[in-house]
Amino acid sequence: MYSVKSNSLNPNPIPKFFVTVLLGFTILHSINHYSEWALIIVISIMYFINGFRKEGIQNIIVFGILFFVPDFTILAKFPLVIKMLLSLLFVVRMFYIPYASGKFLIKTSDVGSIMSSMDFLRIPKAVSIPIAVMFRFFPSFEEERNNIKMAMKIRGIEIKNPLKYLEYIAVPLLIISSNIADDIAKAAETKCIANPIKKTRYITVRVHIIDFIYAFIMTVIVVGGRLCLH
Repeated sequence: MYSVKSNSLNPNPIPKFFVTVLLGFTILHSINHYSEWALIIVISIMYFINGFRKEGIQNIIVFGILFFVPDFTILAKFPLVIKMLLSLLFVVRMFYIPYASGKFLIKTSDVGSIMSSMDFLRIPKAVSIPIAVMFRFFPSFEEERNNIKMAMKIRGIEIKNPLKYLEYIAVPLLIISSNIADDIAKAAETKCIANPIKKTRYITVRVHIIDFIYAFIMTVIVVGGRLCLH
């Protein structure tokens, strides 16, 4: 499971949601390269100050590799096979910045604070409940995947054949995913999630100065990067 540390430099989920949605617009409306790097560096700094140094370094390295993938205008001059491969990588590059922001949201937020934030924003239950289930599902899924790989490593099983991967990892994960979904649904029903009355949250959303700083800096970078293209 992801460990979320109590840190005054960790924004609450509201600005994280805002930044993730804001960066999603960069897929349709591109910004200049300097602004892209500025966004990645800010997200990596946020990883560092919240104790996720490995993720911060990985974030910079992965984007650094994707940064050199040529865009579609240049790819048109390449042979078909190379064009198809590099086009896929360029699409990954387009989605990487909002993905990095979303990953930071998931890594540094617990379900309680996310639910409190959505209640604070008066988000309908039809939206907030699936999001809460999603945030509980993926950490459990990741933990089970790591457990399967550890069990295989202990037994000396190596996966080099894609078919063996399906047999040893993919099939058990499908079965485990179904069990996880059932367990989450049962837990939700036990806690009367369908009850329409107002819920009492143990975790309250507190506003810190880092919330405004994070949202403001990212907004300035995106808007500035967009304006620089005109």
